[in-house]
Amino acid sequence: MTEDDAYDREIQRAEWFAEVGQDERAMQILSGLLARHPDNAGNTYIALAYAHTKAGRMKDTEAAARRAIASLPDNPNAHRFLGHALLYQDKELEAERPLRTALELAPEDDFLHFLMSTALASLDRDEEALFYAREAVRLAPGQARNHMALATAQMDKDPAAAEASLQEALALDPTYSHALFRLAWVRSKRGDHVGAARAIASYTTQASDPSEARAAVDDFFHEAVFTLHYGMLACALFMLMSAVLVRLADLPNWLLLLPLSICAGLTFRAVGRRVQALRLAFAGRGRLMARSFIRRQRFSTAWALLLLITWVALGVGAIQLLLGGIVILAGALGVGLLLLISTWIFARLKMQ
Repeated sequence: MTEDDAYDREIQRAEWFAEVGQDERAMQILSGLLARHPDNAGNTYIALAYAHTKAGRMKDTEAAARRAIASLPDNPNAHRFLGHALLYQDKELEAERPLRTALELAPEDDFLHFLMSTALASLDRDEEALFYAREAVRLAPGQARNHMALATAQMDKDPAAAEASLQEALALDPTYSHALFRLAWVRSKRGDHVGAARAIASYTTQASDPSEARAAVDDFFHEAVFTLHYGMLACALFMLMSAVLVRLADLPNWLLLLPLSICAGLTFRAVGRRVQALRLAFAGRGRLMARSFIRRQRFSTAWALLLLITWVALGVGAIQLLLGGIVILAGALGVGLLLLISTWIFARLKMQ
């Protein structure tokens, strides 16, 4: 066996150890190769980048990839690992350059097109992301991840096409948890709450991290809270405009009930559909999910309760209005506006 053959065999052993999760063994082999084969340092650094990626150490992947590029500037794998590492450190702008270099060196690599599409979609450059995602699908139509990238680029402008792409990804890999999560989001955006809840239910059984599963369910509950919030916002705005019209035109006060009844009907209909969808999708587990959300999401729970109380106050005010009074309705409307403004400010501060 020649020295080159021995080197190649050691590289393969290290990559196998990295693949099966024996990171320490892989690192030992590669460290030894760097010391014994300095002339092959570039290839060894590429193998190191692979091992670090498998272990989730993206900063180390970045460092190894940069050293590999210094030794092998025309190797597409070195640039790919650098772009990959930067992308998964949320450095999409920095990732674009090495990914473009890698694509120039290996234009038929579907994974590079997938990574480029992912980076551009994160930068809201959907048209460019769509181009690279379609190229990835053309080059490797049997890869579920490529259909996922295509769906991500389509989601904002064509949710129906995005859902079809996600269905194709799941047909290729029914356990693709990220596709299930995206499918839930797309279906929710299209108003298919039952389909969204079912996708979330499937996602919770596939997600490897329990915290990710809880976050997906929490997102669904948050959508119901947002519906109450935006319904209240629309109701407050329409009632204020109606109050001005009633005042200026000397119209009867009961006309204020029209925007209230319409907004309340639409809002609680939408919330009811979400709750019913959750009950159907999580048969027997809906209450457990709700209790878990209440325990963990204190701010959102308090926000929802205050919104519900304000809606009830508006209803009581409507009854008083029919009896000739307007104090409760006006007070509830004022409280509702203060609640909307204060929760918006608090949410902004929390995000910062």
